[in-house]
Amino acid sequence: MDNAVTTIQQRLQMRATLKTRQWWESYLKGAIGFRGTKMADIRVVMHDWHNEAGAGWRPQQLRNLAIELIRQDLTEDKLAGILLIQEILIPGGVIPWKTELKRWAGLFDHGFIHDWNTCDWFCVRVLGPLAAAEGEECARRIADWSRARNLWRRRAAGVGFVNLAPHGDDNFAGFTSMLLEVCEDTVRHADRFAQTGTGWVLRELSHAEPARVAGFVQAHLDMMSREAVRMSVAKLSDADRNRLLVAHGASPTTRRGRR
Repeated sequence: MDNAVTTIQQRLQMRATLKTRQWWESYLKGAIGFRGTKMADIRVVMHDWHNEAGAGWRPQQLRNLAIELIRQDLTEDKLAGILLIQEILIPGGVIPWKTELKRWAGLFDHGFIHDWNTCDWFCVRVLGPLAAAEGEECARRIADWSRARNLWRRRAAGVGFVNLAPHGDDNFAGFTSMLLEVCEDTVRHADRFAQTGTGWVLRELSHAEPARVAGFVQAHLDMMSREAVRMSVAKLSDADRNRLLVAHGASPTTRRGRR
């Protein structure tokens, strides 16, 4: 395991550039460190390693390696672990999701996923595809994270579904209600990333359920930041969007200066 992590890290570093590292560190404002390796190169490194050595590993070993990579300090190492799950383990049907979700929750709760960039990559590349592959029970278990104490795991409870949300109940009966219940939990937290996560989910859900999203925003204006409201209503009709933005501008939340 240690040898595999070291090999992957060395290959990632060989493809790193100072320009890429500086750009990402500036963009993330120092929230996490970078090697300076582009996503396309991370994918090449991960697949090359798997083709050369990992193809002979048992699924449990690969799952452990993915977690070990995500536990590393630098973003590219974490993304290599995420890609291993998304592009090799999930398509291979070798994720015992009830067990793995508990292990992945620990990655958030113990601080190995602690910035919005890594969180959102994990959401769209791991949680969403896993829920799509495994179905309703798995999706609802992810949605239960909305009550977690950890900010990033709460965010993941909703953001994990942003690519599924535009399809609403075509995912499964009750999907929309499940996602609105997640937003009921996440919108109660004032942290910017709790608010923007809520707004992103609602914006995507509004493709399928504009009336229900508009109703949710109307009912929760006093809890939502201006940024979250703008995100939530971006895809609604002009009339609903303008109405809700005006209503939020007059809300006690705005007058108190909540951001």
